[in-house]
Amino acid sequence: MKKLHGACISTSYDNMDECFQYFKELILCHSVQRPPWSIELYSAVQVRAMTKYVVDTFFHHFHLYKYAFTSKMILDIKFHYDDKPQQTRELRELAVYSDNEVENSEQEVTTE
Repeated sequence: MKKLHGACISTSYDNMDECFQYFKELILCHSVQRPPWSIELYSAVQVRAMTKYVVDTFFHHFHLYKYAFTSKMILDIKFHYDDKPQQTRELRELAVYSDNEVENSEQEVTTE
């Protein structure tokens, strides 16, 4: 279950189908006698019971576990246009300075 849970929360995308496939691979690896790749620890009846339990518990609340344990991603997008020249700091300061002059002159006109 720990490996399954780790695989499920490794990405923030919806990967329920991939996680179920991974669970089936893990169960198969422990229910078939093929040394050295797999070892038969569980019988077919036990595998059926474990699969039913995991589907009814873990996969029933899959999205809850996904939300609670998956790291949140924050996306910060910045655009750069090649055809538009980059504003330099001096141009931005000049624009702020000229805006302040316009506001000051408007205030002088309204007070007179």
